[in-house]
Amino acid sequence: MSYFDSPKQRRNVLNNLRIQLAASQDAALLEEISFSDWNAAFDHLNKTFWNGALPKIPVNYVNAKGNYFGIFWHSGSIDLNMRYRKRLSGTEFLGVLLHEMCHHFVEWKYGHGKSSRLGGKNVIGHGVEWKREMRRVGYTGKITKFTGPDRF
Repeated sequence: MSYFDSPKQRRNVLNNLRIQLAASQDAALLEEISFSDWNAAFDHLNKTFWNGALPKIPVNYVNAKGNYFGIFWHSGSIDLNMRYRKRLSGTEFLGVLLHEMCHHFVEWKYGHGKSSRLGGKNVIGHGVEWKREMRRVGYTGKITKFTGPDRF
């Protein structure tokens, strides 16, 4: 006997449970975070998701006209676009920072534009390696180059 009328209904219930579980885990993580600036947030996320192994790079606050929330620079820094500070909450900016840190991890592990061990192709910004890392740190749902603010 099944409690669900269809596989689609069961899938919807399971997806809702996953979302609730992720939300409770995120709430617990946010309770642990007490940081004075975004560089401290980088340190906390690094410790939480990479056991502190990710090389430290500066997190800068910029007020850029560009249409982006954050950007990882291959020269070794992350910019968070404070132009959107009224549009995104602090927790959403943490999601943006985590998105950019996944880019940092991929470059640190595989190099930029170098041949990947996952099939001999070049590692690209929003490619297979980056998507895999985004999943590992807990993003759910569809992952695109715009994924970021909705982590928390």
